[in-house]
Amino acid sequence: MTNTTPVEENDQPIVQHDLLSETDRLKLRQVADNDSNTESIQIKVCEDKAARTAFHVLIKVEFPQLESFTQTTDDGQKIICVRKQTKSQQRRRGWWPSYRGDYTHFVLYKENKDTGDAVGLLSKFLNVKASNFAYAGNKDRRAITVQRISVYRVTADKLSQLNKILRNMRVGNFTYEKEPLRLGQLWGNRFCIVLRNVAGDCDCRERSLQSLRDKGFINYFGMQRFGTYSIPTYEVGKALLHSNWATAIDLILNLKAHEVDVSTAHQLWAETKDATRTLTKMPQRCTIARQLLKGIQKHGLRDACNALSFIPRNTRMMYVHSYQSLVWNRVVSRRVQRFGLKPVVGDLVIKANLTSADTVRQKVERRVEVELLTEKTIDNYSIHDVVLPLPGFDVTFPSYESSSWYEEILTGDDITLQMLNHRVKDYALSGSYRKIVMKPVDMTWDVLSYDDKTIPLTVTDLDRLEGKSLVLDTKGGKLAAVRLEFSLPSSCYATMALREVTKTDTSAAFQTTLND
Repeated sequence: MTNTTPVEENDQPIVQHDLLSETDRLKLRQVADNDSNTESIQIKVCEDKAARTAFHVLIKVEFPQLESFTQTTDDGQKIICVRKQTKSQQRRRGWWPSYRGDYTHFVLYKENKDTGDAVGLLSKFLNVKASNFAYAGNKDRRAITVQRISVYRVTADKLSQLNKILRNMRVGNFTYEKEPLRLGQLWGNRFCIVLRNVAGDCDCRERSLQSLRDKGFINYFGMQRFGTYSIPTYEVGKALLHSNWATAIDLILNLKAHEVDVSTAHQLWAETKDATRTLTKMPQRCTIARQLLKGIQKHGLRDACNALSFIPRNTRMMYVHSYQSLVWNRVVSRRVQRFGLKPVVGDLVIKANLTSADTVRQKVERRVEVELLTEKTIDNYSIHDVVLPLPGFDVTFPSYESSSWYEEILTGDDITLQMLNHRVKDYALSGSYRKIVMKPVDMTWDVLSYDDKTIPLTVTDLDRLEGKSLVLDTKGGKLAAVRLEFSLPSSCYATMALREVTKTDTSAAFQTTLND
């Protein structure tokens, strides 16, 4: 994130503000403020068409609720007539200039919040629906993160004003675009991670880091994929795939029930199923639960499917993708246990000759093409090329016994491959492909020495924006830390990479037991 000042799009037309006299500008304000759209004013202009066009552009920019058009008088003079748009025109365009893209893209910096919670706060402060926001992927709460967000027809200036009231969040780098962001529309993520109080043999530590860089790690979905609550998100996903809407609602409202300020609301819901009363007790920070309760208020439990639609689509998809990821993790464990870290005949690889742009496009559209390894082609590939499918109704499975592994796991949850082609398209899983082993990209690391356990050992993007630098004596400290930087493709988890180095549990429950 490089700035917090609103930036208009590059193709914005040049506006000549001096074309309007203060007298004409006052008259236009009066027309704009008038509730009636019958009042209009006429302004004489020159015969030059380019000058008239510049005038129309100026009206659109300074008075987007007005419309202007050129007329010719009886004596042949050109005049511009300006009047207020009809209510239907205002609703249709929302007073949004026609030259401007409908979506404002911006960078969101956040601390100690996942993307859904952060977007919930933005929607509250802006008084717009959370569904008006879109992003390419969800960023974890247990990190300081920066990501691109898009929102429908909210001005850069209005977004920028939020920086005065946001805590541990910042928005900036605004542009207007014709299209919103879409889930999966990114290559990946860049990580900067500090491992504190690192002990043990220096040579062993160095070998572990080199092994991660050169050989990679098993590409499991991390624990974040399954939520940090007592009820994992894949349980919600299973309920949705079974079309058991009531169960899904109870599970979602129960996700944070262990937290003190949520327990009262959860107990009230369990006893009464009264969405209105429960909403009065549900904390404002529980944006997903509150959106769901508002959906129940409108549709009732008899139409629970539509009530669930009040939750942003990305979040609802996250639940079924969580279940899909659980199945993949179980299958890849069997694959590695059965065949080890080498390609075998019948494995799948992505077809060659795809550009990086093709890869991103196919990921979004789920049209990746794969081929089966044969005795003739197996020597052309390594384990880093092999993929396994995430279960879906439109994927190819390896030709060895792994297809039966998928069926066995799904059957254990009373789910079939046919059920993944859900009648509610938001919950339909066409499937995709994921590499078994992943190597970090551009991985570097350095070792730091320190004494004070509370001081930061790296700088954030916000620190850089504010001109702060890291003040640290890296030679005199008694404690050692490793600072790593690397990139991973989307949906690959840094926690799984770190597990190869630390050989410890990366779950939140275990990490909170550590002292440093």
